[in-house]
Amino acid sequence: MKSNPTNGYRIRLDALFRFKPNKSLIAVAISYLAVIGFLSLATYVATPAHGMYYFLLYAVACAGIAGIATPFLWTLFVERKSLATLGITRKRIWWSLSLQVIFVLFIQGELVRTLQGKPWERIVPLVALSLAIGFFEAVFWRGWLFQKLESAFGIVPGMFFGSALYAMFHIGYGMTGSEMVFLFFIGLMFCAAFMLTRNIFILWPVFQPMGQLITVAKEGLELPLIATLGFVEILILFLVFALILTRKHKKMVKATA
Repeated sequence: MKSNPTNGYRIRLDALFRFKPNKSLIAVAISYLAVIGFLSLATYVATPAHGMYYFLLYAVACAGIAGIATPFLWTLFVERKSLATLGITRKRIWWSLSLQVIFVLFIQGELVRTLQGKPWERIVPLVALSLAIGFFEAVFWRGWLFQKLESAFGIVPGMFFGSALYAMFHIGYGMTGSEMVFLFFIGLMFCAAFMLTRNIFILWPVFQPMGQLITVAKEGLELPLIATLGFVEILILFLVFALILTRKHKKMVKATA
C-alpha cells in the first residue's frame, strides 16, 4: 500500500485547527455563565465587606458548584471518564512539580514587592483564598474549558478563545479593559504551561495561586482573618470530592469490566 507523505502534516494541522463541536460545549457555556454570574454577585452585590455572603457566592457557588462540581460530575457521569482527563492525575506529576518550581522563580520577586509592608493578618486570608481559587482556576480554565474548546476547535482556537473567556471572567472582579488585555496573555501562558504535561500540578499549588495572590493584593482586596478558615475548608472539600469521585470511577470501571 502506498504511503501518503502528507498524512503526518494533516494530523498536525487537525490538532491545531478543527471544527467538531459537541454537546460538552453546552455544559461549558452554562458553567462559564454561572461562574461569571456568581462572581459578579459576590463582588457587586454582596461585596467583600459582607464576608459570609461574599464567601458563599464566591467560594461555594462560583468556584465550588459551577467551577468544580459541574466539570467533575459531567466528566464522571455523562462522559464516563476519570478526573485524569481534567488534569487531576499522577501521570507526569514530578515533571509538573519540577517545572512549576522553575516558573515560580520568575514571579517570586513581584510577590515579595507586592506583599512588602502588608500586615500578616491581611496576607493570610489572601493566601488561603489564592490556594482555593487557584485550584478552581487550574481545573476549570485549563482542565475543563480549554481542553473542551481544544477538542472541538483545535489547539490554537482553544488557547485564544479560552484565554479571552478567562480575561472576560475578570469583569466580575471589576477589572478594567487594559487589565483584561494583560490577563488574556496570562491565560495564554497558563494554557501553554498546562499543555506541557496535561497535569494541573504544573500550575497548582504554587504557580497559579502565587499569581492570584499578586493580583488580589494589588487590587487591595481585604478579608477578615476568619475568612482563612472558610477558604481552607472549601479547598479541603474540593480535594475530598475529587478523591471520592476518583474512587467512584474505579468502581464503575470494575463493574463494567
